[in-house]
Amino acid sequence: MTSRNTPPLINSRLQSIDALRGIAALGVVLYHAVLQTQNAVPGNLFQWPVKGVVFLSSLGYVGVFLFFVISGFCIHLQWAKSRVSDNPQPIRFGSFWKRRIRRLYPPYLIAISLFLMMAVWSVGIDLTHFFVYDVVMHLLMLHNLDPHTCYSINGVFWTLAIEEQLYLAYFLLLYLRKRWGWGPTLLICGFTRIGWFFFSHFVWLATGYGVPVPEAAASHWFTWALGALAVEAAVGLVQLPNWCRNMWLGMLAIVTASAISLALPYTPKDTLLHDVSWMLMHPLWGFGFFVVVNRAVNAEVRWFERLRQPRLVTIAATIGAFSYSLYLTHELVIMQAWRFTLYSLPPILNTLLVITPATVGFAWLFYRLCEKPYMRKAPPKTSEQRVEEPAPVFTSSVSIATEEA
Repeated sequence: MTSRNTPPLINSRLQSIDALRGIAALGVVLYHAVLQTQNAVPGNLFQWPVKGVVFLSSLGYVGVFLFFVISGFCIHLQWAKSRVSDNPQPIRFGSFWKRRIRRLYPPYLIAISLFLMMAVWSVGIDLTHFFVYDVVMHLLMLHNLDPHTCYSINGVFWTLAIEEQLYLAYFLLLYLRKRWGWGPTLLICGFTRIGWFFFSHFVWLATGYGVPVPEAAASHWFTWALGALAVEAAVGLVQLPNWCRNMWLGMLAIVTASAISLALPYTPKDTLLHDVSWMLMHPLWGFGFFVVVNRAVNAEVRWFERLRQPRLVTIAATIGAFSYSLYLTHELVIMQAWRFTLYSLPPILNTLLVITPATVGFAWLFYRLCEKPYMRKAPPKTSEQRVEEPAPVFTSSVSIATEEA
């Protein structure tokens, strides 16, 4: 990877990244929504298209790995943009975490409160020691480190804990990247995944305690780092080889990882084949989506030159703008949406025509009321314009010129 001097899209908004975020968010929503109707396949000719929808949506959870790549892209944007400016500025640990907490924590707290209130209303809550421990672990975003709390309050919040821990590891990533470059840094990130696997295994043998592995930040540091590399290519700090934008290679990686995920439940555990397959699966998804992100940014260069953007990209980018809210709230809406389904429709159509639009609509309302108020507005343009930081993972537009917090 070599340096180059002309950063593309230096003054444009990356709608392509927003569109990918919106697609990934919808994939996760469909995965959880259709999961409830997979046993309601009709016994007539329509069973085959329904089975097709169920199968495709069953892979919607892989959107999480696209989110990890996008997250690395967004968080590293400020540093990368600074390096191609005339006045590079370091990333300060304290100010970085102030922005992260202010931007992400209030909507997260509101979402947790909504889930707890819904639990009180529907099944009730026992104020046990475990309940207090569970809530505290979620508030500290450490719940992904304990298998008992990982999926307890909301089954998708473990990915948010991973994000917070990867933000903490970001400063180590910066140190490694500046000291040794991207090649050794990516190797270290990859070996961290292997190291965590063996660490969990040894803890299990020594204590009988199961340290989560797929839900650990160390397992996904490599994927996240690929996103940081992608943004450096986007602003022109590095030049990637052509195979990093080869969609055939990227799709091969995604399809291979998906095939592994489908075969893994039928592979005997505690075998070399099972362990190697699991070890390769997530990085393959990460690499595949890394290629997709690179191609999307390149495509946006052409849209920029032609002053024309595909309509589907615009629609997906609109959803991507509030995808953090969609991720926070979609489980809540899906759990309650059965009250509003149309019983004259087959279950799969209810999912596609009623439940999914309801989750998107509620997420947009949550975004307006509970997320947007905590987003800093861009200051007036000056000769030394201060940029704002994008909300990581599932949220608003990324701009090379101005970052949204």
